[in-house]
Amino acid sequence: MNSRQPGIQVRRERRNTDALDTLAAGSGVCRDFANVGAALCRALHIPARMVVGFLHQLDHMDMHEWFEAWIGGRWYTFDATQSERRGGRIVIAYGRDAADVAFRRRGFLSNYGPLEVSDMKVAVHCLARDD
Repeated sequence: MNSRQPGIQVRRERRNTDALDTLAAGSGVCRDFANVGAALCRALHIPARMVVGFLHQLDHMDMHEWFEAWIGGRWYTFDATQSERRGGRIVIAYGRDAADVAFRRRGFLSNYGPLEVSDMKVAVHCLARDD
């Protein structure tokens, strides 16, 4: 996968990592980088939240994570795995950390019960505006 910054590698799934693990490894997935960004913001007393959802034109459509920071009276989106600013985000959940927005935990969709999915296809399309 592409390196966005020297020494930082975006790569596939890795489980049970925290912000320090990601910084030490210098690599991670979207969840890892969102966790680092939120942790660094909070260390500076900037409110931050994790977001999970879908992103338009994401190569290999899957759930995606990014973080938002409360700056100057509004939430701003930050996504370290994308090389340029992008819209088309479909938010599924907000949370304090990755555990709050995790959907696949021990076979459960959430704390409310199990979910078995045999096949699922997700697509995000931009629609023309009616001006």
